[in-house]
Parts: sequence; structure tokens; C-alpha cells
Amino acid sequence: MYERIFHSDNPFWGGMGRLFDIVELNLLWLLCTLPLFTVGPASVALYSATLALLRGKETYPHRDFFRAFRADFRRNVLSGLLLAAVGGFLWADVLICRRSGHGIFTFLMVFFFVVFLFWLFTALYTLPLLSVYHGGLKNALILSFTLSVRRFPLTAALLLITALSLWVCHLFPPLVIAAIGVSVHTKLFLLLPILKPWLSDGSESD
Repeated sequence: MYERIFHSDNPFWGGMGRLFDIVELNLLWLLCTLPLFTVGPASVALYSATLALLRGKETYPHRDFFRAFRADFRRNVLSGLLLAAVGGFLWADVLICRRSGHGIFTFLMVFFFVVFLFWLFTALYTLPLLSVYHGGLKNALILSFTLSVRRFPLTAALLLITALSLWVCHLFPPLVIAAIGVSVHTKLFLLLPILKPWLSDGSESD
């Protein structure tokens, strides 16, 4: 009985090992986002290393993370800065129009909020896509926008998972060491069928 409990093939220990790997990647992501401008490469690396875990590959998570962090570094830095700048600009416009009164400002507030939502939908796909797609950023953004519209139920699920992880971190900040990683793992589980054409062993290619 005790041999079965402590055997390495026990699902419990397998699950604990996976959780440890997720927390390790989560901590690496937090560390590598400290310069702020590296949020793009760090996020792409988190998705890339988590994807390897999800696919059941025999890997070393920290090595996978730093390998992906260095790959396409300039493109991924630009992606992070661009997504942050556009999102911040649109949200600031929403807040400014909301505080400016009624009339045309109400129309502009709704307009900027709708555009912000489309930006958010696109961002939900861009970072995981960049973890497997090695083309240009422009094509990745167009593809992300197209996927977000065509797969709207999935987009809504990704948005819910992201919001839930942020809410959990807000309620209990120490969970930030795991919540982001668990969120990424869950989202990749849903995104895997979409990402398969760009995987190294996929049957299709871009």
C-alpha cells in the first residue's frame, strides 16, 4: 500500500510535480518582467515553456524558459511594448471621456471601449501565438485578431480565465507566485488545437 502511495507514477505526485514546474515558471516570469520592457519576451517564454509541459515532453522548464526568452527577443520586446502602449492609450481615452461629461464624450467613451475590447481579444491570442509562430509581428497581430473574432466563445473563456487569475491575485497577493502560471496552463490547454499547425511537429506550417 505504501509503495503505491509513494510510487513516482502515482497521479498525486505527478500532479504535484506539474504544479512545482508551473510555480517555477511563474517565478521566472515575475523575475524577468522586473525591467518592465521585457514583459513581452518573458510572457512568450512562459507560454512556450508551459506548452512543452502541457504536451508531456521530457524537458527542463527553466532551460525551456530562457531558451524561449532569448529567441526572437527584439520582436517579442516590441510586441510587449506595443500591446501595453495601445492598451494603455485606449483605456486612458475611455477614462478621459467618462470624466468629460455627456454628449459627444459618451459616444467617444463607448467607441474607445469597444476598440479596447477588440485590442484585449487580440492580446489574448498574440502572446501564446508568438510562442510557436516565428513570422513577423504584423502577421501575428492580424492572425490573432482573426482568431479572436472567429473563435469568440473561446475568446470569452480566455478572458474569463485571465480575469479570474487577476481577481485571485487581488484578493490574496501571495498567490501571484502561482496564479499566473496556472492561468497560462489552463489557457494553453484550450488553445492547443489552434496552435498545433505551428508546432515543430505539426502537420501544417505557416
